[in-house]
Amino acid sequence: MRYLKQAATVAALTATIGLGFSTPASAADSDYENWWFGCNYDSANNFKFRIHYNSNLGGDYRNIGYAVYDFGYVYQGPLKYCGFKSSGSGQNVKNNAASARNTHATYTGVLYYNSGYKGAADYIWGTVNQLEATYNDNASFNWKS
Repeated sequence: MRYLKQAATVAALTATIGLGFSTPASAADSDYENWWFGCNYDSANNFKFRIHYNSNLGGDYRNIGYAVYDFGYVYQGPLKYCGFKSSGSGQNVKNNAASARNTHATYTGVLYYNSGYKGAADYIWGTVNQLEATYNDNASFNWKS
């Protein structure tokens, strides 16, 4: 009986510690989606925001469908441009964006200067050929209604 109580206590403690270190499911899921499916060119998907390495929607791109708290760490590391052998190919998205396009019918895409949706921001509805507040200084992204 004594060993049964000890085993139950250890199991409860382990579960409690595990909950303390877990990431919210929604954040983890959206990071996974942004990481794996952000290079699909098909605009019919959920990724309605496209960020470009160069001005005038030039160079490599990355599609973003969900909020990104920090471009420097998503799912398995920094979010990178897709790698289509154009300028910016394989580079980190963080602090490397010059233009963007938002094709979402309802929401404005917001690029922030700092991680955590803070600091100066560019509000993108339609096409922005050259970012202003976050030109090569972009750290996070969110949607705004």
